[in-house]
Amino acid sequence: MKYFLTLLLVVTFSTNLWATHIRAGEITAVRISQSSLRYRFTLIIYKDTGSALKVGDGGIFNFGQGRIIGPGRAALQDASIDGVFHEQNVGNETQRVVIQFDHTFDSPGVYVVSYTEQNRNSGIINLGGANSLNIPFHVETILKIDPGLDINGTPQLTIPPIDKACVGTRFIHNPGAYDPDGDSLAYKIVTPMQDRGVNVRTYIPLDDPNISNTREDGGSPANFSIDPLTGDLTWDAPLFVGEYNIAFIVEEWRFSNLTGEYELLGYVTRDMQILVEECNNNRPELEVPADTCIEAGALLQAEIKGFDPDNNPILLESFGGVFQQNSNPAEFLSIPDLNPVPEFRNSPASSLFKWQTDLSHVRERPYQVRFKVSDKPADSSLPELVNFETWNVKVVAPAPKRLAARMGSNLDIELFWEAYVGANYAPVMQVYRKVDSYDFDPENCNVGIPPESGYELIDELPVDQTNYTDNDKLSPGATYCYRLVAQFPLPKGGTSYASIEKCITIPLDVPAITNVSVENTEETNGEIYVRWTSPLEINTTLFPPPYKYELIRFEGFDGLGQRSLVTTTTDTTFIDSGLNTENLPYRYMVRFYDNADNLIDSSATASSVRLEALSLIEAIELNWEADVPWSNRTQNFPYHYIYRNRTDAAASDTDNFELIDSTLVTAEGFTYLDEGNFNGTPLLNDRDYCYYVVTQGSYGNPILPEPLINNSQVICVQPGDEIPPEEPKIEIPGDTTTVEEPNGTPLVILENPNCSRVVLEPCAFDNYSNTLTWTADNIDNDIASYNIYFSTTGEEESYTLVGNTRNTEFTHTGLASYKGCYKIAAVDRSNNESTMSNAVCFDNCPYYELPNTFTPNADGMNDTFRAFDQPNQKCPRFIQGVEFKVFNRWGGDELFSYNTKGVAEPNFYIDWKGTDKNGNELPSGTYYYTATVTFDVLDPSKAKQEFKNWVKIVR
Repeated sequence: MKYFLTLLLVVTFSTNLWATHIRAGEITAVRISQSSLRYRFTLIIYKDTGSALKVGDGGIFNFGQGRIIGPGRAALQDASIDGVFHEQNVGNETQRVVIQFDHTFDSPGVYVVSYTEQNRNSGIINLGGANSLNIPFHVETILKIDPGLDINGTPQLTIPPIDKACVGTRFIHNPGAYDPDGDSLAYKIVTPMQDRGVNVRTYIPLDDPNISNTREDGGSPANFSIDPLTGDLTWDAPLFVGEYNIAFIVEEWRFSNLTGEYELLGYVTRDMQILVEECNNNRPELEVPADTCIEAGALLQAEIKGFDPDNNPILLESFGGVFQQNSNPAEFLSIPDLNPVPEFRNSPASSLFKWQTDLSHVRERPYQVRFKVSDKPADSSLPELVNFETWNVKVVAPAPKRLAARMGSNLDIELFWEAYVGANYAPVMQVYRKVDSYDFDPENCNVGIPPESGYELIDELPVDQTNYTDNDKLSPGATYCYRLVAQFPLPKGGTSYASIEKCITIPLDVPAITNVSVENTEETNGEIYVRWTSPLEINTTLFPPPYKYELIRFEGFDGLGQRSLVTTTTDTTFIDSGLNTENLPYRYMVRFYDNADNLIDSSATASSVRLEALSLIEAIELNWEADVPWSNRTQNFPYHYIYRNRTDAAASDTDNFELIDSTLVTAEGFTYLDEGNFNGTPLLNDRDYCYYVVTQGSYGNPILPEPLINNSQVICVQPGDEIPPEEPKIEIPGDTTTVEEPNGTPLVILENPNCSRVVLEPCAFDNYSNTLTWTADNIDNDIASYNIYFSTTGEEESYTLVGNTRNTEFTHTGLASYKGCYKIAAVDRSNNESTMSNAVCFDNCPYYELPNTFTPNADGMNDTFRAFDQPNQKCPRFIQGVEFKVFNRWGGDELFSYNTKGVAEPNFYIDWKGTDKNGNELPSGTYYYTATVTFDVLDPSKAKQEFKNWVKIVR
């Protein structure tokens, strides 16, 4: 590094001889057409005013799609929108040069738009010193045009990179970036570039020990970083006087409803130069308010204070997207004269941030307002120091107003509300519901519905709709509470404050189940305590007591399968025994009869509490659920209780259970992590621990008892379990066919029971499903669920996870065809997965049939030679390709041919019009044809079908 140290000395003694040209630059873009992919690109270059060179000399602008402007200033001017380089002095010996170009892309895609100019200056310390003169200046912007992500432009950078640095003092820069579309921004330091795809090979980062090795506070090592969220670029601290170049990118991200993930839309690169000088100056300071929220339509005002420790004059400035709004942009006014033009003033000084917000400002992300303070030393030879602060301001949409509720004519609830004030911005109105009230304060950025509240989204409505009827699984006796939220569309997004809560209680004219509590956990002799109330608000004149009750039981959380009549009684409690409470949840329903033995109605169903456990290292995670008509997440009874065995010091007492903790379900949900904190005794990885949970709930109805206390089953699990369960075995009903794929994989194809049903579906039907059942040897009694893997080809490495279920049956829906193979793997409570089962496959049910006569006489009936599509059982199904040829009746000359191969929109029906190759009508008569039809199947013996026959043309 001897040459490097020598260079430092040369640069140190040559500060007045620098011939800097380009200090910084970036390219931004906005889309300027709604009907075409036309964009306007803005090239911004910051140059040294002391250089005689002109921006554009030798410059090349490349749109990344074959169009290149340049080289040369004249070519750039001729291709620009107004033929001019716009030049403006912005202080610190820097000139801002702007030129704009329009370009129309011919298709969506990802484009690299760049500008290259051969005029970096000599003596850039971290770019090779004197050799930096030969390194071009190059910046690029990545632009992704994706129809699925709507219209997009790049981030815009509002703070010029013109700040100088002092030796030994922390340097700060912020680009003041914002995105007009409301996309999320992220910041990264990158290596400066010299051409498309070519980094500067001699670049040395600013925290390299050869560049700087100490911080402002005297510590080591130096810090060179950028805050990925705010964009604050920090170099702490420069060590040598001289010029340095760095680069960073500002990425934009947008949430995609198609993928359910945030997608990178592109980025803008800023390449900038930092001039470091010796100085005796302290950095000025800022005082800004805490981050805030404001409801759209309100006036936001805040005083921003700046001061300088050396009592130098200071300049207060503010940047960001809030000042670029089309409607009601923010203002930044000097105090006391409210001058909008920033000027240096005596320290301390204050300015007023003022913003009259409106509904067009609503968005999901907060606005980042950047404040900058600069000082002006009395010694004009000293550089000005700066400081930055970022203030996050979120503009929230107002809540929907005047929500009201009333009982409908049937067992339904009718909601009404006032027309929404922000309807012009096309939000959707979300309707939320829960059993029992949940009080919270929808303000101060507490937008939408708190996830721990127990509210569930039940529907989304057009914003111009101001009423709604809820008739979805409402239970008599329950108090239902509703709130409305306006959700604004992407890309800006935005969630309103929630409306006031409106509650209504459905009269209790049927029994209400209050307890489904597991009293004994066993595989064959489990017990559940079931309790219900009489129909407390029934019309006893129409339905005279005493009442008789039938208790109905179902297995599992879903469906009406395994229905059993448990008992007929006049009592309102029952202990159901002989159950597999160890492995199954159960649901109950009560039907009731009047004194004349007439069936009146039935209660809502209510399930037992099902507890699941996940084994971790020296810890157990518990999760539980129940499908009940009451709320198990209520503010009046917010705790659920956790019981466990082995609470003694030796962890050997398996018979006695003790309350070890409670969980606040209104904040933490139905989950609990046992890390062995009870009695200070850690969990041991060599033994099982058993748990049950006691839940509390309420109907929110004062005439019903509360809290409703119910136990889960007992579940046992071993911490640190790494032994996977046994491999499941898929059941094979009926006959099978074994075929071999080209790679040698044997495939067992089941006899498809759906083939007899698909003939009833229309020809365009494309919503198929396959159903699997399997068995598993649950040796350790710890299988929690099953993973279902699917492959369209059956090749070994092509299986992907398509589902997970607790049951031993799975229906794969939404398929484009039946064809495909499945494997099943068992997953235990420790998340260990078994090996996958042997594969079984379903195949398509191919069909194709051709007529023997047609009448091409333009009467609209039977005008083409067309594969049968009526009735449904004769539809062409699962076709990949058709090759069709027509000959004279003796099979000699080929008169016509059609092949779907390579056709963008193939017609598998053929639809031959009775013409020859040149489109000339063939006379009436008999012709010979062949048709080779390729089917989409696994079984190669069914992959092709040859048709050879005569067809008669009747004109």
